[in-house]
Amino acid sequence: MTQEFDLYVDDPRELFVFHPQTYDPFDENALGEPGLDYMVARMIGFWFTAPNVRTRVYLPPEKLAADTEARMRRAMRSWCEDLLVANQRERAEFLVNGSIFLVVAIVVLIVNWFVQNEIITPQRVPDDTLRSAFSYGLDVVVWVALWAPISAFLLEWFPLFRRHQAYKALRDMHLTVHPQPRV
Repeated sequence: MTQEFDLYVDDPRELFVFHPQTYDPFDENALGEPGLDYMVARMIGFWFTAPNVRTRVYLPPEKLAADTEARMRRAMRSWCEDLLVANQRERAEFLVNGSIFLVVAIVVLIVNWFVQNEIITPQRVPDDTLRSAFSYGLDVVVWVALWAPISAFLLEWFPLFRRHQAYKALRDMHLTVHPQPRV
């Protein structure tokens, strides 16, 4: 599948940085955000593989030079490489934090197992209602401790993965530069 973008910008830098001073909300082609963010937001909805990307950038004729397209391709590739490195660091930090939370959860689970076997016995806590309340309370503590790593490893990795896929697709996209049509 190919995702196509037509971006109308007044300056090549608007692909990377939003300029609120030059933004015209009445211009139907104005992005209102950096071009890269615009494309990532629309590509991140793809699940496991990012689409091929074809982007046509329209610049004012006075901003075009012979090497504009090549420079924009190099800049986009470099920008996306930096984003991929940052994403890799973020994913590594995510795995380290998730692993630490998992170790803490396992320790809480083991401590809970011993506490439930030792303290919640009729000899130590004779009242059945109190024993049941302790048991439910300890179960809640275990569930709370286990929730963070379970949630992280089952669900929270996916946005990081999707951003990684989007950055890779943008790094390798087919980019062409054209003069803006006269209105």
